[in-house]
Amino acid sequence: MINIVTLFIWFVIYSFLGWVWETTFCSIRAGHFINRGFLNGPVIPVYGFGAVFVMLAMSFFRSSAIPTHLPYVDIPLVFFGGLVICTLLEYVTAVILESAFHIRWWDYSKQKFNFQGRICLKSALFFGLMSVVIIYIVQPLVSNVTVSIPADIANPLALVFLVLFAVDLAVTLSSLLHLKSHLAHVQHRIEHAAEEFKDNAEDFREDVFAAFSRSKRQIQRLAKAFPDSVARHHDEAWQKIKEHAGIVGNQNIQGI
Repeated sequence: MINIVTLFIWFVIYSFLGWVWETTFCSIRAGHFINRGFLNGPVIPVYGFGAVFVMLAMSFFRSSAIPTHLPYVDIPLVFFGGLVICTLLEYVTAVILESAFHIRWWDYSKQKFNFQGRICLKSALFFGLMSVVIIYIVQPLVSNVTVSIPADIANPLALVFLVLFAVDLAVTLSSLLHLKSHLAHVQHRIEHAAEEFKDNAEDFREDVFAAFSRSKRQIQRLAKAFPDSVARHHDEAWQKIKEHAGIVGNQNIQGI
């Protein structure tokens, strides 16, 4: 039986691999480094949750203690199971984040066969394909490494990762709540200060970010990481923040 510590370490590993994938992809498209995801650290938790949920689901359906021991005849099951699980996870994540912070962080509205701009067929197929790759190629390697780690090392290691996640999450949530509460103020400054600073973009940029003095770097990073994001309220302010954060190009791909 897989214990909770092992599952958590797998979660961390796949969160990191997801960050590597999205950061590499988006950085190449943008022509400069972009730290994808909400958190400051090199992790995107939605990938970790997706991988773990798919493995647990496959383990449940095949009564296998280790989901990497599935026969190749189960590839269609893994593909469609991963497609459904990860797409639902992406949709739920999008709804929760949008409801909590009044910003849609990614938008598939321009993609064919999308639903509410939160999910689309293209990303769903990608999730299915990656589920097969994880179960049959990546997870056997990850499992061999993690099962060899003694409990007296794995347990403290998992605790360290948990603390780092908690601290990073707290800092990020604090910045997002700060952003949510100050967008109206930024909107007001844009409407009344645009003429004053029309000949000095740098002064205007500093004025726009003045409301976020304690979380300026965090908000700038999020603005760059999610260039297609749209605010439910005061979107002009959010678009101006993204503009003055130095966004270049679009990277239409999910990432939490």
